[in-house]
Amino acid sequence: MDISQLRMLTAIYKGGSIVKAAKSVHCVPSNVTARMKALEAEVGCCLLNRREKGVELSAAGKHLLIHAEKVLEAFAEAQACFDDTQKLSGTLRVGGIDSFVSTRLPAIASAFERDYPQVVLEITTNTWPELVENVLDGKLDIAVVAVDMANPKLSSMKISGEQLVLVYPQEWSHYGPLDLNDRKLLAWPEGCPFHAVAQAWCKESLQGVELVICGSWGGIMTCVEQGIGMAVVPKGVYDNHRALGNISVCETLVFDEVDQFLLTHKRTGGHPVRDGFAQMVCNASVHSI
Repeated sequence: MDISQLRMLTAIYKGGSIVKAAKSVHCVPSNVTARMKALEAEVGCCLLNRREKGVELSAAGKHLLIHAEKVLEAFAEAQACFDDTQKLSGTLRVGGIDSFVSTRLPAIASAFERDYPQVVLEITTNTWPELVENVLDGKLDIAVVAVDMANPKLSSMKISGEQLVLVYPQEWSHYGPLDLNDRKLLAWPEGCPFHAVAQAWCKESLQGVELVICGSWGGIMTCVEQGIGMAVVPKGVYDNHRALGNISVCETLVFDEVDQFLLTHKRTGGHPVRDGFAQMVCNASVHSI
């Protein structure tokens, strides 16, 4: 049983004859007859009552018709969704914090471009205050930040958080037990949630740590690789820089996750492209938990 057979059955019901049904589904009458006989053989009962002046559905045929109409309606809706994504065009402006853009976004962007081939994706990275301001000003359609915004103009949706790990130069463990006291800690500027987690850990667990500010994860990881200091970084950032030779990760330390949030402006409701992208972000977040 397939969609074409169900269409033929529905066309016979509406047209009352094989000839009219054939015209409706754009094929020859003999093909309709053959497909209906095959369907009858599959279900094991007569679906059509052949009359002198036409054809009508049997009781079994009418019963199947109820289900056929539901299947065809659902199929049409599914097809329409696919067709709509192919027809949508324009530009979607996406912003995100550095860790999201460098780790999670590439796979999402690839899937988005496959499903929305006519839409141009513009991606920017910035600090969370700038991203929030750009959404409010209409410069961005959607943004991912690490701070939950209680702003009446914004819609905020929590997605999965960032797992954090401590990274440090390998050479620190070459000369006996690892000692993290009196070291340098590389971190984002104050006000960043990742900065807050790293600073709280240092105050609670270490002594004599000097804070070194750096405004990018790539810069932080390069400084660690060069032996300048340690850092508390998202695991995805560490995974992206595993190829660097002089970096070790501390497996025993456990940090609180830093939550991430998807921001959109409430005044731009009913935005199918943006909503499709948001759904992809949410799906990717669920799969990454």
